[in-house]
Amino acid sequence: MTKRKFPFLRSFIFIVGVLGSLLYLLTCTTPYLKPSLSYFLTFSALFFPIGLVIMLCWCLISLFFYRKYFWIFFICLLAGYKNIFSVFAIHPGNKFEKTKSANSIRILSWNVNNFLIKAPKDTTVLKDMLDFIKTSDADIICFQDYSSVEYNGINATTENLMKVSGLAYSFFSEADKNYGVIIFSRWPIIKQVSVPYNNIASTESLQYADIQTPTQVLRVYNTHLSSMNLHVEVINNSNINNLKFISYDTAILMHKSKLSRLAYFDRLHEKQAVLVKKSLDSATLPFVYTADMNSVPSSYVYHHISSGLKDAFLEKGFGFGRTYDSLSPTLRIDVLLTSPSIETKQYYCPRLHLSDHLPIITDIQIKH
Repeated sequence: MTKRKFPFLRSFIFIVGVLGSLLYLLTCTTPYLKPSLSYFLTFSALFFPIGLVIMLCWCLISLFFYRKYFWIFFICLLAGYKNIFSVFAIHPGNKFEKTKSANSIRILSWNVNNFLIKAPKDTTVLKDMLDFIKTSDADIICFQDYSSVEYNGINATTENLMKVSGLAYSFFSEADKNYGVIIFSRWPIIKQVSVPYNNIASTESLQYADIQTPTQVLRVYNTHLSSMNLHVEVINNSNINNLKFISYDTAILMHKSKLSRLAYFDRLHEKQAVLVKKSLDSATLPFVYTADMNSVPSSYVYHHISSGLKDAFLEKGFGFGRTYDSLSPTLRIDVLLTSPSIETKQYYCPRLHLSDHLPIITDIQIKH
């Protein structure tokens, strides 16, 4: 296609490309601007991976058909470098070895969705979850959305999970009766603390346990940032009693759309991130931070918490690293971050369609 042919079509495609580039630039601002400052930033963070792919394609198109403008669009692409290096990992071909290397510590982090206690009593799914936990050979397990359950002869109580996993120690931080986050450990827990999210009047908390490993003490953080309750179409009087941890602002949430709810909870995550980062920055021990963030890697919340830390997926993974087993294939909302003194040896996120989240397994080694 030459310049003399289809001038209107060329101009139309160029205008669409410019508008798309401007929208892409909007998604590049998300690491720097707090959700409380803009209603739209929450949504643009979600769409950054898609915008990145589109922008890459547009750069290729401009290289061939609008060459004199290519460098402008290429510079626009690079403007998203901070998000690019947080959403996409570039370590293809890393094969997960089931056998742990010497002096490594294996950590399993998983939002287990209450072991599907509210779902139909499908014991096959629960049995498969227990089998996976048993064969993971983890030294430390961190569960979010955890409940101790037993039904139809399948035992997923805390006591039985300790037997199944072979881990002798546990610390359950309850947000409600039989609900919260929990850490299991192969080695003694010498200190355990729950840091409540009192700045949003939530009963959920950030928990951490100081664990005496064979080499030195490791601090393990575990948390679940506020759920957005997107599984409920509209929160109203008919279902409000069935939802936990939203009683602090039901007047705002009732009858709101999912998009409005998404923006509202992201502002709550911003407040939670302040408390999380304060605790992480105060740690004097080497530590890992496991969490269901309910925020994507292009969000302000992720960048605020991960600042100065290493992301196990970015260290050893490849691609966009989806961990939420629904909606977009780009939703990586479960993370394992480490302090600089910890080396990630392996990262693995098996495609187990059991919970609504995928488990992540990471082998780490503490540098001396």
